[in-house]
Amino acid sequence: MTTPALDSAPPPAAPAPQPARRRRPLRRLGRNLALALFGVALSWLLLEALLRVTFDVLPAGIQGVIQHVRRVPWSDETLIPVFPYIIDRDFQARLPVGLKNYAVHWSDAKFTFDTIAIWDGHRAGLRTDPPRWPLDIQVYGDSFAMCWTEKADCWVQLLAGDGWHVVNAGNPGTGPGGQLNLMREIADPTKPALIIWQWFTNDVTDDYDLARIRGEVEELPGGPLPDPARLPRGLAQYSAVLALLDNWLDPPNRTSPYRHFQDVTINGRRMTIRTDEYPHLHSMEYANNEYGLRKNLENHAAGEALAQDTGAQMLIVFVPSKEEAYADLLGEHLTPEYITQIGDARRALIAQCEAQGWRCLDALPALQEAVRNGETVYYAFDAHLDPSGNRILADVVRRYILDNALIPARTPGE
Repeated sequence: MTTPALDSAPPPAAPAPQPARRRRPLRRLGRNLALALFGVALSWLLLEALLRVTFDVLPAGIQGVIQHVRRVPWSDETLIPVFPYIIDRDFQARLPVGLKNYAVHWSDAKFTFDTIAIWDGHRAGLRTDPPRWPLDIQVYGDSFAMCWTEKADCWVQLLAGDGWHVVNAGNPGTGPGGQLNLMREIADPTKPALIIWQWFTNDVTDDYDLARIRGEVEELPGGPLPDPARLPRGLAQYSAVLALLDNWLDPPNRTSPYRHFQDVTINGRRMTIRTDEYPHLHSMEYANNEYGLRKNLENHAAGEALAQDTGAQMLIVFVPSKEEAYADLLGEHLTPEYITQIGDARRALIAQCEAQGWRCLDALPALQEAVRNGETVYYAFDAHLDPSGNRILADVVRRYILDNALIPARTPGE
């Protein structure tokens, strides 16, 4: 048996081509980059979902930045739906008829509402039960009459729960001038026994605004306004994360040198109030508010005459601001002069009531007492009465009606 020659052995394997070795790190780099991008995208989506799901408990500042982000990319609906005001030459503003479960979420106030017309074809959408005859009470006013709560918690609805036949003609975003025009259209045909007309501090500027809409007055100097919220831009319209990044990297320009709101802690409760670092927005030192107060006085006089002509009793109810109701507990935050200034218009209108012998009810004492007793009365961050404040207001109004025999009591269900 012969042994193979050494030179007949198979040649050694050739080394792997060099380019193949270089491709492995490139593949590894690409895989790591893809994983990193996937992690970033997943984190982004999780943060996006978290911001939307936990919106209600986010700080008010973050809510303010992302509230106008679209709920879904294919719809114009935003995280917080825009309030559906329609500018109206007669009423100043009105709501559409036929809204169903329309969601409102302003700061810590959250509710839904429906609207109907007082009769078929009337253009003002009202948050009310259909009229029941004979009509006992018809309520006019702004968002404090419509109520910034669920309907069952509204002071007007609580009066209806006492058995009275009630129509709530509260129209948010309006003042006495627009409310008087609505009264002129619907009070005489519906013949309420009692008209309740609610007033709030910003009704002074509302009457000036209505006059501007109608072209009845030139633009007059007014107080400094807070900077408007900047709407999301570009892709930030679709992403809460991008909206926050855009606001952080490119903060909105401040046009006002004043701090218009401040956070305070009262009895362990964090709240937002208006600051007195700048002259009060509704101060009578401004020409637009002077004009608006004159119109308030004129419109209340016209409303009293209208009620008399229709055979109705009239009760004007004055609702104070949160700062006035909490004044006893805000001494270290607001000056007494500032608090006094806020109530100047209300006191002028009450003086008119007393001089004319009208029936007027100032809710301030009852609301202040409730605050001293530990009731919340107003939302912590929103400026409206919360459910407890509405209950207190209903109690005060009910007691005034019965004590003064303005209309007889009814049995619920009657």
